Amino acid sequence: MSPTTIYDPEVITTTPTKVRLDRRASRPAPSRPPKLSPKILATLLLIPSVTIIFAAMILCAEFVLGAVGLGDDEYIKVDPVLGITHLENKWVNFRHEGFSRDKISSAGLRDVEHQVAKPEGVKRIAFIGDSKTQALQVNIADTFVRLVEDQLNAAAADGTTLPSETPQKQQKRFETINFGMSSYGLVQYFVQYLTRVRPYAPDVTVVVYHIFDSSENIPKFGTATLPAPTVSMNNKGDMAIDYNFLDGWLYTSGARYLISSEWWRRNSHLFQALSADDFMLRNSSKWYVNILEKIFSPFERAYENAMSKVSLTAFGDYQATRRKVQEEVRALDKQVSHESMWPWTLKVQSPANPASGADSSNEYKMLHNAASADALIAGRIFRMLNLACRKADSKLVVVTLPAPDNMVFYIREIQCLKQLAKEEGFTVIDAHSEFPLLAPMEPSPLYYRSHFSPAGHRKLAGVIVDGLKPILK
Repeated sequence: MSPTTIYDPEVITTTPTKVRLDRRASRPAPSRPPKLSPKILATLLLIPSVTIIFAAMILCAEFVLGAVGLGDDEYIKVDPVLGITHLENKWVNFRHEGFSRDKISSAGLRDVEHQVAKPEGVKRIAFIGDSKTQALQVNIADTFVRLVEDQLNAAAADGTTLPSETPQKQQKRFETINFGMSSYGLVQYFVQYLTRVRPYAPDVTVVVYHIFDSSENIPKFGTATLPAPTVSMNNKGDMAIDYNFLDGWLYTSGARYLISSEWWRRNSHLFQALSADDFMLRNSSKWYVNILEKIFSPFERAYENAMSKVSLTAFGDYQATRRKVQEEVRALDKQVSHESMWPWTLKVQSPANPASGADSSNEYKMLHNAASADALIAGRIFRMLNLACRKADSKLVVVTLPAPDNMVFYIREIQCLKQLAKEEGFTVIDAHSEFPLLAPMEPSPLYYRSHFSPAGHRKLAGVIVDGLKPILK
């Protein structure tokens, strides 16, 4: 074979080219995406535009609501030890009765900021109570807790200003701390002292006591009240803190909703405003409730399943705190008297004089028996609380708040507390007797409806200061 055949340019160049052409011919033609119709393309472009516009509207609503001070209604968070507490560092607007706009402290108190360690040379007074002490109806500066501090420090400064001190920079001698929380009862006051109040080392612990505080010590199944720790007694009469009722609530969709929505309830003005409107309409409009049930009934099972998966791990090892409280209460209960502080008994009707047993009517008998049972538990709790305070070098003071003049059994309960205070060595400041007697719902400048107005807080502060002065000496 001639070398020219091997290296023939025709052979070298054309043969591979033919092979490549054959291979290309054997390959399938590349598929091209189908062309979108103008309508579909416009729809696809519209989706992100609508999303952006919707997000901008939400952000705008958030900004406007925040600027005008609306949408800060939420203030409750779930607490597995106490039932509920405040949302920390949360601005709250309150308009249901009176008006206030204030920030919950970093410790979850409706008060100014307080450090846990007690400042040197300062006497601390801790106030424990329910919504009357929490006082959302007025600004923090107008609450009786803050007014008590101002009045005590003003009285201490009269004539005692050091040469190096100016009136504006005088050392604070007294510090008051507000631990009040709406819906709390006597058992919560006790548990709150053991877990939250005692670390602040108060020199005086004031329980601001009100009607129905003693009746909230046992579970109220089927009621709308927020669950809380309660008490139970075994067949030997030993008292214990019981968390069964609270645990039952923690596993409901309502409690899990509060847990899962906490971030939104803290940070979204719009979410809070809608929640407030929803709450108001649920309690005032049957039409709204019916429409809501029809809309969401198909999703009820899915909602229940979603809520059941909300975890309680965010609360940490709260069971350890519970056990510590229960152990301390059992130990305290063994050291105090178990006798009832209720001295009254029902009169027995005489056949010769039917009027002699008028208080044996069924209605009166039921009320009397309930008051007597509540007083039995309340007396033991106050004895245990007083003992716990003494061990922590804190003096217990009970302030009995005013109530309508038809609350006969509450007035008797105040008498019982005064007698118990003499026996156990604590102090009762009877604010009930210092306020004018009013019939139920009778208007007064001291109240809005059921809570104190600024004038009422000023009067109560004066009564408490007068009662504390002998103790603080």
